[in-house]
Amino acid sequence: MDTRHVDPGTDADVLIAGAGPAGCAAAIVCASAGLRTVLAERAAGPVARPGEALHPGAETLLARLLPDGFADAVRARHEGITVGWGTEPRFQPFGRDAAGPWYGFQVDRQRLDALLLERARRAGVDVRLGSRVMEPVVRGGAVTGVRFRGPQPPLRTRTVIDASGRARWLSRALGLTGPPRSPRLLVRYGYAAGACPERDAAPAIVADHSGWTWTARVGPARYQWMRLDLVPEQGRRPPAGPPPEFAGLRPEGAARAADVSWRLCPRAAGPGWFVVGDAGALLDPSSSHGVLRALLSGWTAGSLTAAVADRTLEPEQAAGTYRNWLHEGAERDMAHLSSRYAALGAHGFG
Repeated sequence: MDTRHVDPGTDADVLIAGAGPAGCAAAIVCASAGLRTVLAERAAGPVARPGEALHPGAETLLARLLPDGFADAVRARHEGITVGWGTEPRFQPFGRDAAGPWYGFQVDRQRLDALLLERARRAGVDVRLGSRVMEPVVRGGAVTGVRFRGPQPPLRTRTVIDASGRARWLSRALGLTGPPRSPRLLVRYGYAAGACPERDAAPAIVADHSGWTWTARVGPARYQWMRLDLVPEQGRRPPAGPPPEFAGLRPEGAARAADVSWRLCPRAAGPGWFVVGDAGALLDPSSSHGVLRALLSGWTAGSLTAAVADRTLEPEQAAGTYRNWLHEGAERDMAHLSSRYAALGAHGFG
């Protein structure tokens, strides 16, 4: 172990709560910088999550986090997306360079999370599955440790990173949760098996004043759909099953739902703490940047944590840098998506 950062008054240099893409990215960066890193995850291991469509830009970052590759998590690739946002659907390629077209990809989130978690272990991270962080220890206005649920003793640490997603445990504990930045948004989603040749070439998102529908091939003979209703019909519940496009497919289990109302932590960093991933900024899936934002926020918070440990930055400087970075990016994405919803006649976003 690199002993440059060892503080005898602490049990670890950094505690990260949550082992999704944001938490694992932060853990890998911190451990690679020689920090004593603990990654606590309340689940017993990676769990099944909705498949994710990743923009080609995520590939470079994933290659740095997973130098041995992540092909095992990729289930489908595509050159672009068919988009009909209040218009006739039209294929929009991602672009190309001298090497050829750029490809996005559909990933199996459970497998991707497992690859990131294993990479964190090999980097020297102390991974604690089934370990739930309950509350921060705050002294002199700084977060100096955490308490766990159950018999596990408190952990003294120089930095705490909240990567708990929508649970937002740290910002809730510090009283930093802001109001929603959108109307209440509920997305329904499900999977279906069979053949849908029209969707094999590229995913599609089609929207009108009532909402949007996303359809995609997410693996061999396997497809996913999502539906977000902006204007539910009076006195009528929206259909619970697949869209008409998938009428000939065999549904896999019942449809599920998730609250994807927009949120932005009003103060995402302070002395000894950072809030990353969905805990810091959450938009609905039509933003298409969820996993990439999570990875980047974890990477950024981890890099700033290492800079503070090396005394390259003061804690207040690191916190301010992170807050500005997160807020500028999230506000930009919210403004862009707000204008897209306004074009459909929807308001109350941003």
